[in-house]
Amino acid sequence: MPSSAKADAPLPQPGVQSLTRAFALLHLLGTHHDPGLTLPELATLASIDRTTAHRMIRFLEAAGYAEREPAGKRYHLGSAAMALGLRAMNRPPPDSRIVTRMKAVARLTGDAVFLIGRLGDHGHCLHTEEGAHRIKTFDLLTGTSRLLGQGTASMALMARLDNDEIRKHYNRHRAEYEQGGLSLLALLRGVDRSRKLGYVLAGAGGVAGVGYLLPLALEGDLAVSVVSAASRMPVSRRHEIGALLQATFGAD
Repeated sequence: MPSSAKADAPLPQPGVQSLTRAFALLHLLGTHHDPGLTLPELATLASIDRTTAHRMIRFLEAAGYAEREPAGKRYHLGSAAMALGLRAMNRPPPDSRIVTRMKAVARLTGDAVFLIGRLGDHGHCLHTEEGAHRIKTFDLLTGTSRLLGQGTASMALMARLDNDEIRKHYNRHRAEYEQGGLSLLALLRGVDRSRKLGYVLAGAGGVAGVGYLLPLALEGDLAVSVVSAASRMPVSRRHEIGALLQATFGAD
């Protein structure tokens, strides 16, 4: 059973009991998004009977705010809830220390620097600092999301998970990963390498980059990446940038 969230769930208000219960379930799904919750767990944590919980979760599912695993009985936040969260995140990051250091790295490397925050199974691009070597399509990436195993910063975020969590994540999105040609074995190998190096190296489709997981003291579950055309990013330079990111962001 997940840790109790009864004390955190919204308290019932007169006249809006159904709405209060629906928000209580939504709150619980957000708190336990990664592992998910079964219907009995939702009912217990929300202190409501299973029939009511089933009716409420069906409503949230139909509205896109809850989603049940295709091959299981666990519920997670749905795409509508994720989209709502993403819209709320489309603003400059609050920690000026991060932005200042991103600007410094962009100036030193001449390449674009991205700030990625983890949102469930995805990495969301929160902020971009352009370098002198500008690539137009990079302007469009702020506000977009990718699976944690896609992209250098997102891979750095994934490295914070243990391997069992990574396997579960992969199984939830197996079709999308396989469509992109990424196997579970390759994903685990990439994560293992990044843990040993302290940063992520990647290159594909004419672009290459380096990802680095920020210390939790800076702002939370965040990572940065430096990305450019592959012609500007030989492996030796990627290692140099990896060391630069460690020196710049690892001081805290």
